[in-house]
Amino acid sequence: MRRFTWRWLSLCLSVLCAQRASFLYALWDLDFETAEREITAEWNGSYATWDQHRVAFFKALFPIHPSERKSFWEVTQLSERLFERQIAPALPELAADVYAQRAILHTLEQDWLSAGYAAWKSWRFLQKGLLKDPLTQQWVGLWQVIFATIPPPYGDWLPGKVESRWQSALNALRRACLPNSYTVWESSLLYFYVLRNLDTLAAAWLDTCRRELFAHKEPPYLWRFSIALYALEEGRFAEAESLLLQLVARPQISRFPYPYYWLGKLYLYSGKWDKALKAWHAFGEIQTQPFGVAAYQTWSGYIAWSQGDSLGAEKAWRRAIAYEKLLWEEDLLSQDLARQWLQTPPDTVERRLWAARWLLHGRQYSAAQDTLEALRLQVARLSGDQRTALYYTYGRLYHRSNREESARFAYYQATRQVPQKNRWMQAYAALYLAQLYERAADWHNARLYYKEAEKLGVETNRTGIIQKARGGFARVKDKRYPVPSEKP
Repeated sequence: MRRFTWRWLSLCLSVLCAQRASFLYALWDLDFETAEREITAEWNGSYATWDQHRVAFFKALFPIHPSERKSFWEVTQLSERLFERQIAPALPELAADVYAQRAILHTLEQDWLSAGYAAWKSWRFLQKGLLKDPLTQQWVGLWQVIFATIPPPYGDWLPGKVESRWQSALNALRRACLPNSYTVWESSLLYFYVLRNLDTLAAAWLDTCRRELFAHKEPPYLWRFSIALYALEEGRFAEAESLLLQLVARPQISRFPYPYYWLGKLYLYSGKWDKALKAWHAFGEIQTQPFGVAAYQTWSGYIAWSQGDSLGAEKAWRRAIAYEKLLWEEDLLSQDLARQWLQTPPDTVERRLWAARWLLHGRQYSAAQDTLEALRLQVARLSGDQRTALYYTYGRLYHRSNREESARFAYYQATRQVPQKNRWMQAYAALYLAQLYERAADWHNARLYYKEAEKLGVETNRTGIIQKARGGFARVKDKRYPVPSEKP
């Protein structure tokens, strides 16, 4: 009885001292020296063991050398019995977190059977977790996101409805990222990404975080990277460039080289191709993982082709399609482009379409429309793929410049074409068309095109589209048109 009482007293005191928040801040700042110093200040043995496992996990997730991933497996195997027999009875949420970490690493190594077993154990321990604990709420939210986005038919096997899973996820993550929560640094960032994927209040949440979390303290490294990426996607190039240049000047860049990759994309959009190639060269020298490599090789080949170097373009495209490991969705899209361009290099029409899309990224709407105008005049002579791309790009132009009626027409036309290689554009067109109908309270058409987007997302293997389409359909599923009051 004394041992049980002491264990729970240690847990309560550890949470009250708020030592976990500073430890997790150091982790998300990729400052492992500070994180290890925080471990020495932790007097709760269970949390100290969890801290050590977390540090090993972050090093394995962003390794400088392959030995760091090997070290993670040594740490987790040594501590497995301790977590299952001693820590799990009192703090099952810590054991759930440990097995989730193992599942993530197994997934990166494409060991699917082990990943599934570790994920099942994580979920099993989570059922025993303290419901008020923020780590429990965080993982409940993340698991509900996963359950809500599993594509059919697998998602149909799970109990409950998709909309209930989304609502449960949002509620759990919102509770996990309260300002006094020890998981606030990671929970708030995870919540931000969920809101972005749901096309909801990501910008408002970012403003809240700046006010509540960043008013007196700089955001950690991974938070800054996310802010920079969001600025880039919103077309604020100057802000994104400034933030990314700050990140590449930090020592953490040797472990997390992705700011170099997105800096290269920013320069690609801006037409500063020499700077883009320089940034990607720096990225390739540091990157030890496959993520982003196929994508930058594809665009390096595109730049070489546009500059008249057909031999260099072919070499880059062949390197891009050589990667077969677990890749980003952006890598997979780029590999499809590289395979297409090896057979038929980008012609004048395709280069004009890409130029217009990059102008749209930078909010240069007039220049983008001028670029597309020559193609609109010869639309009857374009192939099915080219017409799909043209209508989709016009839809993005009208959508971003708030001409919603024209955007709906352009997206509709994109979904009605017969492409061979640009089916993914039809998937995005259907998704954006559904969102516009939802905004206009046209519930029938919104439901119709969310289902269309989900179907095309499954066919083209676009997980992000499936996730957003299912979330959108859940929002409008039970919406009904207002019934006019009967006349007396």
